[in-house]
Amino acid sequence: MGVMRIIDATGDTILEWAPDDLLAVARAEAVFDDLRARRQLAFVRRAGESAHDAERVASFDPGAEEIIWVRPIAGG
Repeated sequence: MGVMRIIDATGDTILEWAPDDLLAVARAEAVFDDLRARRQLAFVRRAGESAHDAERVASFDPGAEEIIWVRPIAGG
């Protein structure tokens, strides 16, 4: 089971899919592509890893256990 967590101003939205459910995978990939087009940042965290070990990704992986989306933060 894959989980996509979208952390934004509205809170923490969760989208789940089973890798063998082609319709759910297509929906999750469409959400991934939409968020990437809006310049959000995606990170994949694998089983047993901490949030500090998450790896930034640029494409959807239906086999990913957890994808976390965050907004970029401007600094100065």
